[in-house]
Amino acid sequence: MNYVERNLGKNEKIVTKAKISWLTLVPRIIWLAICVVIYFVLNDQLGAIAEEKGTSANLDFLYIILAVGVIPLIAKIIVNASCQLAVTNKRLIGKVGVFKINTVDAHIDKVDSVSYKAGFFGNIFHYYNVTIQSVGGSGADFKGISNALEFKNKVNEAIEQHAEEARKIQASEIAAAMHNN
Repeated sequence: MNYVERNLGKNEKIVTKAKISWLTLVPRIIWLAICVVIYFVLNDQLGAIAEEKGTSANLDFLYIILAVGVIPLIAKIIVNASCQLAVTNKRLIGKVGVFKINTVDAHIDKVDSVSYKAGFFGNIFHYYNVTIQSVGGSGADFKGISNALEFKNKVNEAIEQHAEEARKIQASEIAAAMHNN
C-alpha cells in the first residue's frame, strides 16, 4: 500500500493520480552514455600508451567515470519511484523524496493553486514540474508529471464540486432554519 492509499480517510476516494513520466530518465541516460563513451575511449588510449611503454596500466580511476554516470540515473529512478500525488474527493495528498521527504495534505477547499512548467527536456518529452500551493503558503513541488494538465483540471473540478456541495448544504440549512421560524 502506498502513501496516498494509507492516508485515505473515511468515505474518501481517489479521483486521479499524477503519473510520473519515465522520460525524466532520458537526460540521465544520455549522461550515462556519454560517460560510457569516455570510459571506453580513455581505456583504449591509456591501454595503448601503457602497451607502448611495456607497463601495465592501472585504470581503476576509469570506474569513477562510470559511477559519475550511473549514480545520477539510480538516484532519479529512486526519486521517481517515491513520488506520489493524488486528488481525492476531499483532499489533495502527495509525497516526494526518500531521505528528505516533502508532503502535501490539503483539504480540497484549501488548495490555492496548481501550476506546472517544463524545462528544456520537459518540453521535448512532455513532462512537467507541478507546484501546489495551499492556503497559508505551504506547498510542494512534484517533478516529472506527464499528465499535469489533466491533473490540474481534476483538482479544479474537485474544488468546484466541493464548493457546490457546500452551497447545497448551506441552502438546506437556511431553508430548515426558515421553516422552523
